[in-house]
This record gives sequence, structure tokens and C-alpha cells, in this order.
Amino acid sequence: MNKHENTNKKLEKEYEDNLPEYLEQYLNEEVSDKPEIKDRGYTKFWKEEKFELAKKFVRNKNTKFKETSRNAERVEHERNLTQEEINVLIGLCEDDIYLFAIRYFAHYLKKPSSELHRYLYEFLSKNLGKQDRKKGFKHALAAPRGAAKSTVISAILPLWCIAYNKKRFIIICSDTSSQAEDFLADIKRELEFNDLLKRDFPYLATKGPVWRTDEIITKNDIKVKVLGTGSKIRGRRFGIYRPDLVINDDLESSDMVRSKSMREFVRYEWFNKDLLFVGGEEDSPCDILVVGTILGKDSLLNALLTPSEYPDWTSKKFKSVLKFSTSNLWEEWGDLYKNRFDPDRIETAKTFFLDNIEEMLKDTKVLWPEGESYYDLMVFKLSNPSGFNTEKQNDVVDASKILVQFKQLHFEDFSTNETIQHILGSPRNSWFGFIDPSLGKHANRGDFSCITTICRDIKSGYLYVVDFDIKRRKVDDQITAILNNHEKYDYKIFGVETNAFQLVVADNLRKKSREYGYYVPVKEIVQSKDKKMRFEGIVPLLLDGTIVFDTNAYNTNQQYNIAIDQIVTFTGENDAHDDAPDCLTSCVSMAKKKIFRLITKRTR
Repeated sequence: MNKHENTNKKLEKEYEDNLPEYLEQYLNEEVSDKPEIKDRGYTKFWKEEKFELAKKFVRNKNTKFKETSRNAERVEHERNLTQEEINVLIGLCEDDIYLFAIRYFAHYLKKPSSELHRYLYEFLSKNLGKQDRKKGFKHALAAPRGAAKSTVISAILPLWCIAYNKKRFIIICSDTSSQAEDFLADIKRELEFNDLLKRDFPYLATKGPVWRTDEIITKNDIKVKVLGTGSKIRGRRFGIYRPDLVINDDLESSDMVRSKSMREFVRYEWFNKDLLFVGGEEDSPCDILVVGTILGKDSLLNALLTPSEYPDWTSKKFKSVLKFSTSNLWEEWGDLYKNRFDPDRIETAKTFFLDNIEEMLKDTKVLWPEGESYYDLMVFKLSNPSGFNTEKQNDVVDASKILVQFKQLHFEDFSTNETIQHILGSPRNSWFGFIDPSLGKHANRGDFSCITTICRDIKSGYLYVVDFDIKRRKVDDQITAILNNHEKYDYKIFGVETNAFQLVVADNLRKKSREYGYYVPVKEIVQSKDKKMRFEGIVPLLLDGTIVFDTNAYNTNQQYNIAIDQIVTFTGENDAHDDAPDCLTSCVSMAKKKIFRLITKRTR
């Protein structure tokens, strides 16, 4: 203890011993004329109470987090290898991203690879390894939430391309710019602190000339730029280079998919007109990879998985549970897990599972057993059925909200069933048609117009759905299609929805029908706004097989196939395309006979 510290201690002791006297003197001098204050006992309080002065601790605001090095033990392990042997190892990883991953990023890959990971490794190694390509690939992949897809595509893939100079200008997009910047931060950390990567690729070590949160240029002159969905991307350059790899990791958020205006902007304005035109050079083809979880039927990712929407794209979809258990014991387990009267219900349910594990896991199969076990997935499903269907199974719609499933529909092959062919050829039976018109301005993204044709068997009462004619088309084309159908089927009644401006279709149909001499029996129908309630009215007829669909048409006719898809995914809650179920509902309603008839005349 130095001289100054001793002096300070003495002063503090003296001040502490005499402080009560100072307070008493203060009170006597300041409140002598105020006895009501003096009598409050301040002097006595300070004489009896003890206290000490202590320095306030101030945190050093300049303290920085020190990043730990990676793969130092691997470098030490390979200390005795010759440079030739190291070069062989480096060369092996150039054409195989899986070998690159397990050699340099074992700290990420702490669990065995899933089928999803193996697919990505194989696809990327095969396609990015091709030489003298004139055209880049366009690939979409739907992966379950929590499947560790981002580790491969947003960290390991860019680093592989940087290490071996496979690309010059890489863009990484995500739903927000902050999320994309997190991906870039992982890349920067590996380039700065991965000892094995720095040793094998010394031209990558440490920071490059540009090292920002949203953009870097590495020491070997490769640019990585990160952007949020909707950001300007077309026309970007890096010197003479245009982007040659665009990685899209979770492009959409739930809010984007729920908003129709946001969905249309992201897909039709930004993605179709901006992102898809980022590349251009023949000697440096641009590869576009979109990976995420399907957030809804109308999401961009779901459209990319549909060949009719994006025919030049390849795609793949993965589910967390590949095969479910058929054991009834899971129902009993669920009751135990949800038993409100058992405070230890979670442990009780787990014990029940362990006691019956062989039967309950028989024939089950999951995507990533080491990452998500079947039991954990069933817990998630029990707690959040809707989230399980969408987040884990990549179902385009929540199965719990679908009104009728595909397996519940009744199909027959109209082309080979002689009984049905006789019914369809009999003049005694009646034909009904209905159109849900479309007046959309945009031919490529407007509403569909749907024409449904049904034949009612007068003897059995079965309703045979012969045709779905569902297209985006102009009003004149819709009328032409109706006239052609009437010439073929000779409708007993043809219904036209006449809500709002759709009345134009009915009026023009009558006019054209008289001109051509077809005389279509047009019936105007004003629909209620509740489509879900109307469809629920024919669900019993779908379930009991009264309404019969054509297997051959479903397998060979794309429009018929699209219509069935709309029916078995219809929820009545913000469905973007509900033309087929709505049109079928109205057509069936016309085909049904009236239950009561007025048999008495009015007297006045």
C-alpha cells in the first residue's frame, strides 16, 4: 500500500467517525426553527446506523469479444504431412463439396448427414463441377424447418466457391437484409479464424480489401453481396463480372405470403423481372438456387416446385416424417401427454413410449434421425398440428383445414367402364354446365375461368364430372368455349355466375348463342360471398361417392388435374385459386332436383 492510499484511508475513517456530528450540527442549525422536523429522529438514526463508502464499478465499454480459432487441432494433427500430401487433400475437395465440408467445417457437422444434406452435396458437386457450361441451373428445394439447410447453402457452398475460384460474384438473398448479413458474418468468421482453411488457402487468409456487413471482396478478388427480398438486384456488376451464383435462403416470410399485394410484388415484379435476369455472360453462366420452407399454397417456393408455373426449373421437396406409425398406441400416448390432471404427464408419456417403443416405432422413417427423432416430431405435431404440417412436412396447405382430401374422392375410369359409357351416351340423362367467369386484366396472373360439365344419371342419381375447362382467358374466349361445349354436350341448363361485372358474360353469351343458333339455356346465378359454406354443402356428396370423377381425365388432362388439386386443397380461408371447387358447387346445385314443388294455386 503506497503513501497516497494510506492518506485516503485515514481521511475516509475520519469522515466516517465524525459524520453523525456533522449531521447533528446541520440539523441544529437548519431546522432549529422547525421542531416538527427536528423531532423526526434524524440525528438518532445516523448515530445508530453504520455505513461505508465504496467505489462504483464501471464496465469497460471498449472490451471486445475475442473470436476463437477453428480447426487448430486439425492443423496440429497434420503437422507431419508433406506439402505434396496436403496438396492431394486440397485437390480431392475441389470437385466434391462433401469432402470440403467434412475437412474444413467439422465444427458445423456435428451430426451425421441427412438425406437432404446428401442430396445437396451430390447436386452441387455434380452441377458446379461441370466445365464449359453455356447455361446455369435453376433449382428449387423445399426443406423442413430446422433441417440445417442454411449451413450447407449459405456458408459451406459460398466458401467452397471462393476457395477454388468457382465463382466471381456471389449474391445471397434472404427475406430480410439482417438475416442475409448473418450469413455473410459466418463466411467472414471462417475466412478470418479457420486455421486449416487459412493454411491450405493462404490467399484467402484474413480480411480482403472490402469487409463490410453487407458486402466483402476476398483477397482472391471474389465478391459476396447480401440482400433482402425485394432489394434491387438486376444490373449489379463487379468490374466486368455480373452475378454468377445467386443463393436464395428463405426468401419469404409468413407476412409476405399472407399479403396478396406482397406476394404478387415478390413473385411477378421482383423475382420474375429482376432476380431472374441478374446473369448474362455465356462464359460465366449464372446458377440460381432457391431453398426454403413452403409457407403456403400461393408462396413463390411452391410455384417454383410446380412445372406448369416454372417449366424450366428443377425441384425437390423433403418432409421430416417419411413414414408414419400405424400403431394405435400413439393415441393413448397423446392422451397421457395431454392429461391435465397429471403434473408429471410429460414423463408419464415418455415412460409409456419407452415401454412400447418397438411397436410404436415399427416401420417409421424420418428424414434426419440424429437431428429430429420420430418421438420429438410427434411431440411437435401433438403440440402444434398446423405448424407440423407446414413447417415440418412442407404441405402446401394446413391439412387440418382442408374440407375434403384426395383419398376421399370417388374415381372411376369413364373411358373403360362400360356402364358409365352407356350412361354418358343415353339421351335420357341430363347435362349441366356452369362457368365461374374471369374478368382479370392480366392473362398470365389473373383469375382462372372455370367451366364445369356434369352428367346426371336419371336412374341412379349419380353425378359424373365429365370435364373441367379451367384457363386464364378473355371474355370472348370464355363464350366461345361455352358454345363449343354446348354443341358437344347439349346442356339442359347452363349457369353463369353474375355477381358484379360478371353479368357481362351472361349477356354476351345470350347474344352469341342467338347469332349462332345454339340457344344455350342460360341461367343467371347470384352467389353468396361465403364460398366455404357453399362448398360444405356438397362435401357429403363427395364423401359418399354421389359425385364421381374421371380417373383417365385426371391422369391425362392437365386442366382436370389442376381442378382436382384446387378441390383437395380448398380451405375456404384466403385461397388464391378456388375457381374449381366454387364452380363444381354451383353446377351440382343446379343438377339436384327440387325437394318440394308448389302444388296449390294462388287465389289472388
